[in-house]
Amino acid sequence: MQSFKMDPKSQNFVGIVVQMTILSVLLFVQSCSEEKSSDSEGRAGQVEILEDFKSTAVGEMIVAPGLQNKKVIKPLEDAWRRIDPKKDGWNSEVLSESATKKLKEMAIILRSPEKFKNSNMDQFADDKYNGGPLRPEVFEEYFKNKEFAVFRGNPDNANRVPLSAALNGLVSFFDSSSEIEVELKLYRINLLKYRFSAQVLVHISGPVKGQQIQINSEWNTFWTLSEEDPKLLGIEALSFEEVRRLGKGSEKLFADVTGSVFGEERAYLDQFLRSTDHWRSRLARDFGLDVVANHGIALGDVNGDGLDDVYICQQGGLPNRLFIRSPEGNLKDITAESNTGWIDYCASALILDFDNDGDRDLAISQDFKILFMDNLGDAKFELALGLGTHAQTFSITASDYDNDGDLDLFLCGYNPPAGYEGESGVMGEPMPYHDAKNGGKNKLLRNDGNWNFTEVTKEVGLDQNNDRFSFAASWEDYDRDGDPDLYVANDYGRNNLYQNNAGKFVDVSKELGVQDMSAGMSVSWGDYNRDGLFDLYISNMFSSAGNRITYQRQFKSDAESVQIEGFRRHARGNSLFEGISGNPFKDVSETTNATMGRWAWGSRFADIDNDGWLDLLVANGFITSPDSGDL
Repeated sequence: MQSFKMDPKSQNFVGIVVQMTILSVLLFVQSCSEEKSSDSEGRAGQVEILEDFKSTAVGEMIVAPGLQNKKVIKPLEDAWRRIDPKKDGWNSEVLSESATKKLKEMAIILRSPEKFKNSNMDQFADDKYNGGPLRPEVFEEYFKNKEFAVFRGNPDNANRVPLSAALNGLVSFFDSSSEIEVELKLYRINLLKYRFSAQVLVHISGPVKGQQIQINSEWNTFWTLSEEDPKLLGIEALSFEEVRRLGKGSEKLFADVTGSVFGEERAYLDQFLRSTDHWRSRLARDFGLDVVANHGIALGDVNGDGLDDVYICQQGGLPNRLFIRSPEGNLKDITAESNTGWIDYCASALILDFDNDGDRDLAISQDFKILFMDNLGDAKFELALGLGTHAQTFSITASDYDNDGDLDLFLCGYNPPAGYEGESGVMGEPMPYHDAKNGGKNKLLRNDGNWNFTEVTKEVGLDQNNDRFSFAASWEDYDRDGDPDLYVANDYGRNNLYQNNAGKFVDVSKELGVQDMSAGMSVSWGDYNRDGLFDLYISNMFSSAGNRITYQRQFKSDAESVQIEGFRRHARGNSLFEGISGNPFKDVSETTNATMGRWAWGSRFADIDNDGWLDLLVANGFITSPDSGDL
């Protein structure tokens, strides 16, 4: 997660990066089997395999049930062959993996002051190591408020010190009584004649005399040209930033109160604290249990006591949960008595007054359906309406787009329904990866009152470019003409900005420079620079592998430069667009240090330190499982 702060005096950003670890998982299916080759001969003929991609493997392809009539663009065995970069001719990735292994070993030692004290860090350096210090001696105060002070400096790269001394100068001032957090992430590599260089992002945080300190730095590292055991030839610090927490000693900005808020609630102890892997081993897949688990929450006052309650969407086979909040801040499970415990796969929900009767109702996206539940009073709900959708809906957002006094609903379609006839990969994946147009259809439901909703997607113009993998959307009157406009963040490609002109929409994303072709996960509107104009922040995906591979000469060597730039852009990270009066938005993502959100999901503008300037909160991460210790 990365938040930022604007200095009112200098009008510059300060990046405050909080470490989170991203585990990237490659899922594959092996489709070759020598034992069943005779059985597969008859079935393989039912699949049209393009001539350019016919299999050359020894074993025959086995067609998975349900794929007999699919057009196979590329056999999965080809992807399986390419998992090993050495076999695929990607020497840069072979060296990257070897260097990453060394960096991880270094990080493990650096995390423990006791282990670092008893370790010889020069073991990672070549005899010809020639590097400078990694922490500057002189700092300049860049930003300061009641919560944070940010200092920047340039290490003296002209001075030469051993690796062990450089690392000691970097971490020795942290308190020795507790472990510190250390991440060294290799994200760029350059092959030279007798060595290779690699750029590394460095994030270190921990207590110093009761004060929380975080280091954000970037290194240019040089290595011996060895696939098995590369050694460091030198490290040059390209940038250095130190963030110091002020005012409250060792206290962190946020405290995790989940356990105390839920207390002894059985739903929390027996359901929420158990992993997806736990439920996958106990529930049939037919329930809709998904390893990715794209499930959201909704906040709103369902019982009219003035306190926000919470509705939590769950995996298929597990009931959604509704909790009401007490004045003391505790949560009580009222799922059963409220009649809201749906056990189908639910991804998103809203707690809003859809029938204008004064209490908050509930809208739930349930796989390929949308459910409306009427609040009868005192948090007692009944199903008022259920409608089918054009796609698996991952998120929903409401606004009165036609200014008639009631809330309308926009559904973000992601996966298309069964029987989709458009081009897709062998497993139905997005194509092309960086600019896919084979996603599910979004849908706009107009609220006509008395629980009557009419689909008006095409009628109002929202069918333009309605073929993406839409993850999230947000309404805002960015052009200040009195009606809400709509921005849609799409995975695997370009986003949409639908300008609302008296109830009719036009996609102006290209015209206004906010297509943001990447892996759109969320969107948030806010005025970060307090100029009175709305700015736009989109969560995407920062990929260290993507940043390495797309800058190699052998990457898509026959592609045009604009295509390669598209792939590079896909891996860059999050985007911040500044609103400019009468002109297209301005991409200020890199100049404001707003890109590094890791594998980002939800994002939100919020003034977290109450100084009057909007900060950024980004939720990030990916699939994890218990560490077995042997992988």
